[in-house]
Amino acid sequence: MNLFHNKIILPQKCGQAKASGTRPGMRPRRCGAGDGCCGIEIHVALTPVVYYSYKILRIVLRRTVMGPMLLRPVLKYGVLALFPIVLSLAGCSGQDAEKKPAAKAAEPAAVMVQARVPVVSDVPVYGEYVGRLAAKENVEIRARLEGYLKERNFTEGSIVKKGDLLFVIEPRQYQENLQKAKAELERQNALFAKAKVDLTRFEQLYKQQAVSRDEYDTRLTNQRELAANVDHAKAAVDAAERDLGYTRIIAPITGRIGKTYVNVGNLVGKGDNTLLAEISSTDPMYADFSISERDYLEFSKARHANGDKDREFPLTLLLADDSVYPYQGEADMADRALDAKTGTLAVRGIFPNPQGMLKPGQFAKVRALLEHRKGAMLVPQRAIVDVQGAKSVYVVAADGKIEARTVTLGGSKDGSFVIDSGLTPTDMVVVEGISKIRPGALVKVVSAPDAPAAPAAQAATPTTPAAAPAKP
Repeated sequence: MNLFHNKIILPQKCGQAKASGTRPGMRPRRCGAGDGCCGIEIHVALTPVVYYSYKILRIVLRRTVMGPMLLRPVLKYGVLALFPIVLSLAGCSGQDAEKKPAAKAAEPAAVMVQARVPVVSDVPVYGEYVGRLAAKENVEIRARLEGYLKERNFTEGSIVKKGDLLFVIEPRQYQENLQKAKAELERQNALFAKAKVDLTRFEQLYKQQAVSRDEYDTRLTNQRELAANVDHAKAAVDAAERDLGYTRIIAPITGRIGKTYVNVGNLVGKGDNTLLAEISSTDPMYADFSISERDYLEFSKARHANGDKDREFPLTLLLADDSVYPYQGEADMADRALDAKTGTLAVRGIFPNPQGMLKPGQFAKVRALLEHRKGAMLVPQRAIVDVQGAKSVYVVAADGKIEARTVTLGGSKDGSFVIDSGLTPTDMVVVEGISKIRPGALVKVVSAPDAPAAPAAQAATPTTPAAAPAKP
C-alpha cells in the first residue's frame, strides 16, 4: 500500500502548547507569521485519499466566512480521528511485507517424474537419409516442325506404350512437299537416263573418230551432273518423307504421360520445338540422396571388416506417412567424389515399382545398414529434449535434483534413440513428466516400466538426414 509521509500542523494557542507540552510523535512549532498561534507538527503516513481530503478541507475552511473560527477545531479533532485508520492501514501493510519473505523462503515441493537407466543392447545401426525419387527415363515430347496441332490421341495421366500415336500435326502441306520431291526425282531420273544413252552413243562415235574429244567430254560431264541431280532429288524425297513422318508424334518409351501443354488447334513448332507433353517411366524408380563422409567411412570399414565388400547393398524406402515400402531396393551408383561444398557423397538407389506407387519428385527416406553396434545404450525418444539445436536429456542427480546432459545421437530403433556419448549405463534418465521440470528442480522418482529388450534383428536408424552409401 502506498503511504504519503507528510507532516500535519495541528493549530493550538501558544499557551496550550506550553501548558500541555508535547506528546510522543509531536514537537512544538514556533508561531507562524500571520496566524498568531503555535502548532504541533505531527509526522504521519497517510493514504492518498486521506492526504488530499485533508488538503481540500483546509483550503475550503480558510476561504469561507466561518473558516478561521472552524479551522482549528475541525483540523485538530478530524485528524486525530483519522489516526486509528492510518495506523490500521500501516499495520496491514507491515503484515503483508512480513508475509512475503516467509512465502519466498518456503521450500518448493518435489515434482513426481518417471525415470529409468538406459537400455543396453546389441543393435544393427541403420542410416536413414532424405532422398528424392526420379524416373529412370524422362522424355519431353516436342513438335519438330511447324504446323497446326490436329489430334491428341491419349488421356492425360495415363500409361502409354512405346510406339503409341500421341499427336498429329496437320500433314497436308508436308504431303504436297513429298509429292513435289518425288516428281522432281522422276524428272531427274529421266534426264539422267537420256544423258546415259547419249554418252554411250558419243562414246562409240569418239572411238570411230566421228566426234571430237571435246564433244565427248561435254556429254560425259552432263551425264555426271544429272547423276548428282538424281541423288539430290532422292535426298529431297527422303527429307519430305521424314517431315511427313514428324507430323505423327509417337511415344518413344513406355511410361506415364502427363498433362498436355498445347491444345488441339494451336500452331506449334514456329521458331522452336514446342513442348507438347512429358513421359516418365514408372518401373523401376531412382532414389537420389547424399551420405555424409563420416557415415560413408563407417559403412566402408564395417563391410571390409566383415569381408563382404562385394556383397549387394540393400536399401529400404520409408514413405511420407512413415510406412515401409514393400519392395526392397539396392544401391545403383555412387558418385566418383565428394562434394567439396557440402562434404557429402551423392548416391543413387533403384527400387522396383510394379504397382506405380512411387512418383517422380516424391520425397522419401532411404534406410541403409551401416554397422552392427554391440552394447549400445538406448533411451526413449520422448526423453530427448531439443535445446537450441542441441540434443539433451534430464538426469536425476544423487541429491534428487535435475541435471541437463547434452548427448550425441547415433541412431534410432523401435521408438528409442541410440546414445553415442553423454550418458553412462547407470544414469537415471527422466522419461515422463519432462514438461514439468527444469534443470535444478527437485524431483521424486517413480520407477518407469522396464523397456523391452532390443532384438538384434531390429533396425537402428540415424537421425541426421543425408543419404545411404553405395558399394565403395
